[in-house]
Amino acid sequence: MSGISSPGVGSGLDIKSIVDALVKAEITPAKDRIDRREASLITELSAIGQVKSTLSKLQVSLIKLGDLKQFNLLKTSISDSNALQATTSSNAIDGHYDIEIIQLAAKQNLASSAFTNSSTPVGQGTLTIEFGTYSNDLSSFSVNSDKAPLVIDIGPGQNSLLAIRDAINNNDSGVQAAIVQDSQGSRLTLSSPATGKSFEMRITVNDSDGNNTNGSGLSTLAYDPTSAVNSMSQTAEAKDSQFKINGLLLTENSNRIENAISGVTLDLKKAQPGTLISLGVEANEAQTTSLIREFVKQFNDAMGTLNNLTSYDPATKKSGALQGDTGIRNLKFALSSMMSDVNQDISSPLKTLADMGIKTTKSGLLEINEDQLAKAVEINYDAIGAFFAKSAKASDSNVKINNIGADVKAGTYALTIDSFNPGVNLSGTIGGLIATSSNGVTLKGSGTLKNLSLDVTGGGVGARGSVTVTDGLAVKFNNLVDQFLNDKGTLVDRSSSLNQQIEKLTEDRERLDYRSQELGKRYLKQFTALDGLLSQMQSTSNFLSQQLANLPQLTLNKR
Repeated sequence: MSGISSPGVGSGLDIKSIVDALVKAEITPAKDRIDRREASLITELSAIGQVKSTLSKLQVSLIKLGDLKQFNLLKTSISDSNALQATTSSNAIDGHYDIEIIQLAAKQNLASSAFTNSSTPVGQGTLTIEFGTYSNDLSSFSVNSDKAPLVIDIGPGQNSLLAIRDAINNNDSGVQAAIVQDSQGSRLTLSSPATGKSFEMRITVNDSDGNNTNGSGLSTLAYDPTSAVNSMSQTAEAKDSQFKINGLLLTENSNRIENAISGVTLDLKKAQPGTLISLGVEANEAQTTSLIREFVKQFNDAMGTLNNLTSYDPATKKSGALQGDTGIRNLKFALSSMMSDVNQDISSPLKTLADMGIKTTKSGLLEINEDQLAKAVEINYDAIGAFFAKSAKASDSNVKINNIGADVKAGTYALTIDSFNPGVNLSGTIGGLIATSSNGVTLKGSGTLKNLSLDVTGGGVGARGSVTVTDGLAVKFNNLVDQFLNDKGTLVDRSSSLNQQIEKLTEDRERLDYRSQELGKRYLKQFTALDGLLSQMQSTSNFLSQQLANLPQLTLNKR
């Protein structure tokens, strides 16, 4: 104990040891109870952390499995990937296409006449580069209204070939300027900002020498075939890409084709006139199988963790950290029960997980029959997406689902069309909420249905049936897991409660320390008083002994 550092000066008692022993005897049981309780709470908190972690991983797999777009990401097969590449979006549909690449899109390139060197002054004034398309006979130029012209002021000290090159490149027009050295000197070259005929360049000047077309001064950079002002020459012509899809001739100003096939982006790599390239767009069975396998793995990991934490080993008589825990037992039951969920869509060939080769073992884990799963994916690909994900179906055959967000609740929503001029205007209500269209085809909901949109391809105004939104197994499963993991979920509350209890134990420990100090002070005071009393008694004893020792001497003296 602090403040006690020596034995009793009068009695010789080791007061420090006595006081420490008494305090320890009284405090230790309470301290041990706090230590044991704290260790138990920390173990339980760690176990809850493990549960949250494994459920979070399970939830990630459920979110992917519950997104119908994941099942609509079709794959492509191409007979010549050196000439053609393709990617798909969720809007792609199965199909086969024969593609012939006749011509690749190209940029226009221009070159100036030769200058002595790159520092040679060119001229002063204003240089304007417009973008557009020349007619086949070069008699006219149609300006590209989507591309603003590039205007550059060239003043004193900024009129060398180098300075003009840098002035062009420092703008964000996309025109690429360079200086090329050949046997005759330095030439300024220009490359159009993008491929295609609509990005051909017309260059006009406002020359400080007063003559804009004489081929001297700044006029040496003019280019306009429509007026025979061609101080610069064309070294490479702009070209549109030309290609055929199933025999239909198409042209684009780019080699990236985004709208020719719905949901498919084509990248043209090499022209091969007369050669057909086979493009297949088909179900991505490998991706779907991978999503299902990942879900099964994460479910088994979660159940394995729960089984371990709630286990009891009779041989070692050791229990898991959450053995007998009612909340965790309810969680296990809820997860297991979800695996026997039945698909309510009577038209679906898939009613339960067992229909695709996924069964529950005696230990509560999932087991995949790979042959059955492969067969189910091959034969019932679309049904698998609807089984797991959030999906929607319209009762009207002229209404297709364009998009459905994760926040759209399951249910049946009445559809009414108020106005419809295909491709011009479209409006109505979905589930009684206003629905509008920006293109006369896609009807977008509002409010709680803002992420539900429909494509109306025909029919008239008035009541148009209904749209039924269904939550698949993964969506319902994710909702269940979220009840435990969200900010107000039971596991979060549990962790918060445990942390509060641990904090309270810290306060209890502080109070126990204070009590220990006060107890030590009290015992020290008592034993110090005892030491003083013993010292007095020792002095009295010594005095009496001395007096008694003198008694015989007194008797002898009387004789």
